[in-house]
Amino acid sequence: MPTESFAPDAVLSEHEGLAGTFHIFMLVKTTRHWLDLPNHEREAFFKTTVFPILRKRPQVKLRYFETEAFSAVASDLLLWETIDLNAWAWIADHLRETLFWDHYFEVVNILPAMEANYPAMIHAA
Repeated sequence: MPTESFAPDAVLSEHEGLAGTFHIFMLVKTTRHWLDLPNHEREAFFKTTVFPILRKRPQVKLRYFETEAFSAVASDLLLWETIDLNAWAWIADHLRETLFWDHYFEVVNILPAMEANYPAMIHAA
């Protein structure tokens, strides 16, 4: 019986042109500790704790969305974008060592994803 050998594609067709960009959706829920802080202390926490961590791994970009008016599961959604999963893992490890993780924010879920071109492929056909 003949055996066929298949070499895996480096990139799935629906991911062509995305250069291996990962989007990591982090669903978080604010804790009472965070909600009780005045706004200037919240800003100070990000400026003195979170932003210095992010500056050490500039290959990871962060976008921050508020969902509390629409969801009881998560109050905020952080969207991390990177082509370097090691840099993302470094950030996650360092955030765990701060009051961000499980003190000010409960990390509800982390969903890594790649943006799909599949809908665009179907539409173009």
